[in-house]
Amino acid sequence: MTGLSPRLAAIVDALPLRPGLRVLEIGGAPGAAAREVARRIGDGHVLVIDRSAKGVALTERTAAAEIEAGVLSVRRAAVEDFALEPGEEPYDLAFAVRVGALDGRHPDAGTRARQRIAAALRPGGKLFVDGGDPLREVALPR
Repeated sequence: MTGLSPRLAAIVDALPLRPGLRVLEIGGAPGAAAREVARRIGDGHVLVIDRSAKGVALTERTAAAEIEAGVLSVRRAAVEDFALEPGEEPYDLAFAVRVGALDGRHPDAGTRARQRIAAALRPGGKLFVDGGDPLREVALPR
């Protein structure tokens, strides 16, 4: 694994990844974790969402090869407003690192974010956030 801090490497290692998964990374700029996840899931797909136009542009630059290969895409969206696009397949799992709406810093946004994430995941899909050892699973409304 190249380009990942030890903390980010531990987080990616803790995700239950397997080939073919569709993974949603929330607040993923600049894309280091997403690129490593894409490498591990083979013919799966990673969507990185970030509320910042600068973060999206940075991810597009750092992950240009993965985007070109079709294994990674980037979208500007705040997690509390995120929705699948028409025809977009749901995701198998989602993860977030240092996202205020999911780590308790913004409880109202967190409620909306969990609803939006639940709607974007397949039945049984899971959300993982930092703050555990190194991750914790967050319960989603069903």
